[in-house]
Amino acid sequence: MKNLPPDLNDRQLRAYKVIHTINMGWTALIVVLSLFAIGFLSFLYSIFWVGGQGTSKTILGGIDGLLGWCVKAIINYLFPAPNAGQPGQGE
Repeated sequence: MKNLPPDLNDRQLRAYKVIHTINMGWTALIVVLSLFAIGFLSFLYSIFWVGGQGTSKTILGGIDGLLGWCVKAIINYLFPAPNAGQPGQGE
């Protein structure tokens, strides 16, 4: 938002922020769906084509958990709860 023209009024600034939030949402959706597809295909591969079932599934589960934790952190950062910064709202 560094490139904002200096003459935006409050209504225009709110619309600008909403548009950028929507763009971030679409980008996040594409990234999350891509990661989900990769994880799901890896899961299917480990079930049907990997010989050592125990070790490969444990490693895949660890990677999947780490990936899920990272994606959750990114989504929580991009889209915080509406009352996240207000006192008395679960802090």
